[in-house]
Amino acid sequence: MIRKSRQADATLARKAITDALIVHPRVVQQGLAPTPEQRKRLAEQIPSLKAFSNNRYSKARAVLDWDHQLPSQLLFLRLYMSYGSREADRVGRDFKRREQTIAEDNLYPEFDVPDYSDIPASETYIALLRPGSSELNDLRFFSDWRKQVKPSLMRDALAAVRAQSSFERSLHARTHDHLGPPVVIGWAPPCLAHSEQWAIEVWLLVDFDGHSGKAHVFMVDSKSKKVTREYFTEVHLS
Repeated sequence: MIRKSRQADATLARKAITDALIVHPRVVQQGLAPTPEQRKRLAEQIPSLKAFSNNRYSKARAVLDWDHQLPSQLLFLRLYMSYGSREADRVGRDFKRREQTIAEDNLYPEFDVPDYSDIPASETYIALLRPGSSELNDLRFFSDWRKQVKPSLMRDALAAVRAQSSFERSLHARTHDHLGPPVVIGWAPPCLAHSEQWAIEVWLLVDFDGHSGKAHVFMVDSKSKKVTREYFTEVHLS
């Protein structure tokens, strides 16, 4: 039963793309709405999403959103995943309100209109793609509970990171002595952490000039306590 539930979790987002993709009007007006075959290719690139902890997805909503440019330089594939029926209903109401606002503002091409960003959901995934392409890039995860990590799990993750030889190398390669210790960013889904279970994401700042810099990112499986992925990312002061 658990295995079947997990399989359902993994396919729900893909079906939202192939069967019920919402395409922003400004994407449609530019002739960039994907064909059924392009939707299928987009869905195939979505990794096997796994709901956090003992939760299960009850609803997925997929949106192909615009970048507020004409012609668009980027498109955003947004996936809004809901755990229960109450959450799914609330997200559905938020979508209807956003659709109404977009429709009311969509009078002339030179007028800007809202997008589908910042609709709260249990889990949100966003990927980028170029107009006319079916190749997804830079899949990212967002949730308002992401930073809620138990202190014991934080300590275990930091200990696992500090045990890595790559951590020591980055520590000694830092450009300044005042960049601080490694920091727990929050939860990361298995598909992004390359882990079996949900992981803890840890950043070590290796360079920062007050505006931008670079961080060494570590993903630690919350059950095995092993580092499953590491990479470097750019950091910008928002």
